[in-house]
Amino acid sequence: MKITCFTRRLALLLLAAGFVPAVSGGDRHYHPRYVMPPLGSISDEIWQRQEHNAEASDFVVYQHEFKLNGIRLNWAGEDHVKQIAMRLQSGQDFPVVIERSVTTAREDTTYKYPVHPNPELDLRRREVIVQALLAMGVTDADERVVVAPAFAQGFKATEAAATYLRGIMGGAGGGGGGFGGGGGGFGGGGGFF
Repeated sequence: MKITCFTRRLALLLLAAGFVPAVSGGDRHYHPRYVMPPLGSISDEIWQRQEHNAEASDFVVYQHEFKLNGIRLNWAGEDHVKQIAMRLQSGQDFPVVIERSVTTAREDTTYKYPVHPNPELDLRRREVIVQALLAMGVTDADERVVVAPAFAQGFKATEAAATYLRGIMGGAGGGGGGFGGGGGGFGGGGGFF
């Protein structure tokens, strides 16, 4: 292979002018080796954010924690508001959300089902929670308590019933018999059929 004088001069000229950065060691095309972060460190932030969002849902007072279409808390609601007050006083900084009620029947509808919102009831419930938190030493309760939809989506009636039954029946089988239910291991019937 014969290199001509012209090719040699052109190569020297380009090298001298810096047009061959790979040969001349130019660092604009140099990519350092990728250092892999420790296992799990990328997803840790995602898990921490999800945990923080779940903590915020602990500060929701749900409509089932009040007496039906009333402003008085039931015993579970009273306990929940006490826990909220304690956590707010310990420095946790979340808004307290009163779930919007959707249990009011309206006379102007055809079937008069109790499925409609009641903003007046919600504001009265908010005031009850504000007063309860103030009485328990949460000084910024009026600024902290809001009426809004709950963060977590609730169960439908059929889902709640199925979850309840699954819980009392003990496990995934639904009959006390392991995976298949019915007391017979995997199949559920106790035999081959």
